[in-house]
Amino acid sequence: MVQQPTPLPQEKKQALKKVVETPKTELKSIEPAAPPADVERAHPPATETRAEQKMKEQPAALNETMESVRHTLTRQKTKKQTKIPQVRDELTVKVEKIMEEGLKDAFKELDTVGRQEFKIKGEETAIQIRQLMKGAHVKLKKIFRLLFDWLKLLPGINRFYLEQEAKIKADKILSLKERE
Repeated sequence: MVQQPTPLPQEKKQALKKVVETPKTELKSIEPAAPPADVERAHPPATETRAEQKMKEQPAALNETMESVRHTLTRQKTKKQTKIPQVRDELTVKVEKIMEEGLKDAFKELDTVGRQEFKIKGEETAIQIRQLMKGAHVKLKKIFRLLFDWLKLLPGINRFYLEQEAKIKADKILSLKERE
């Protein structure tokens, strides 16, 4: 079964006839015929989205409300800051002193942003170590892991050296617990 082609509308026939009859030199200057006004486009123009079209049709008060809701929904969430207590007990101060031993040169090599990150992470680590030491059983491995993760923020230092430093600092911190 061969399907019969659908007949072309009269306007398209005239446009094709014009193209066929014109010489090739004039073809470049012929502009495409505008679509009839009664034909609706399936897609809106690329410059204006459907949302923009709907906003033009809606009342102004509703537009303002929608804009405020859209603004609150697209606003970036602020990162939750960890709370560092301002008052430190003796144990936290001793842990911080042990942690900072021998790191002056590496700390000076950091830029200002790196220094702040290193300092904040160090304070958080000291607080976590203090919480571990307040418990009945102190696990050296957890203290070592916290110290090692903190020391990894220092750039350009050998991993094995960092492990050795973390082990030494963990042993000193554990000796604090034994003295008390």
